[in-house]
Amino acid sequence: MEIFSQISNNFYYSPLSFKGAFVFYILSLVAYISIFFSDKKILQQVAPLLFVVASAFTTYFIVDRWIEAGRPPFKSLYESLMYAAFMVSMINTVIQYKYKLRILSVSVILLVLAIFIYALIKKDIEIITLPPALSTWIFIPHVSAYFLAYGSMAIGGITAILSLIYRNGVRGHRGVGNDTHIHFSTYTYEIAKFGFLLQTIALLLGSFWGHEAWSNYWAWDPKENWALVSWFIFIIYLHLGKTKKLKDKAMSWVFIIGVLAILFTYLGMDLLPTADQSLHIYIEE
Repeated sequence: MEIFSQISNNFYYSPLSFKGAFVFYILSLVAYISIFFSDKKILQQVAPLLFVVASAFTTYFIVDRWIEAGRPPFKSLYESLMYAAFMVSMINTVIQYKYKLRILSVSVILLVLAIFIYALIKKDIEIITLPPALSTWIFIPHVSAYFLAYGSMAIGGITAILSLIYRNGVRGHRGVGNDTHIHFSTYTYEIAKFGFLLQTIALLLGSFWGHEAWSNYWAWDPKENWALVSWFIFIIYLHLGKTKKLKDKAMSWVFIIGVLAILFTYLGMDLLPTADQSLHIYIEE
């Protein structure tokens, strides 16, 4: 019960932008689910609109936090979680505009709401200042590229799971998407290409940053090493997809393993015995 009290208390004292985003994500989720049971066209227009409003509130939260902190808002774990929710929302908005995969939006909203709730558990007590090594222009593009990559891969992980559930694809339905027949593995591969490109950019920026700050392109930091592990997993996935050596089911599992590696890179570093040696562990206040 203590955890629920903490969540409710932190939600009560959260900024209006946080509350607004949370409420509108829930409203959007209800609208998307309603599409499965109702053929009213208005729902197909309202659901994405509510999601855009929720994303706008999330964007406002990021901008407001940036101004308040006087620095990019992704130093602490709480801030990084909100930045992750922001990136996932932006990516899903683009995907919905292009593909109209409504079933994906349902899953993405559930993911974003889970991130919000976890952020409430990890809410900062005070704003943290940046150390000198992070006060550089590379900090913003490096972190943003990684969050765009990881947000893309998280959404790709959802389509990979859907591909395992619907192995032969699924017939088009107003609650699923506009295509007559949908193969989720196709979307997973397209998302992987975009995410891998950003992973590569982030990795290169991080190496350049390391050389500028510590005169070393690679410090064998635990988080650096695991970021490289996930990069290798996805390059294997893309290679296997290009050569058609694995069936869709096996390909989906490779992708999911990559997503789990990303999740461990992001949240699991504290579990390693070398965690205290890392320069990348998120600070919690």
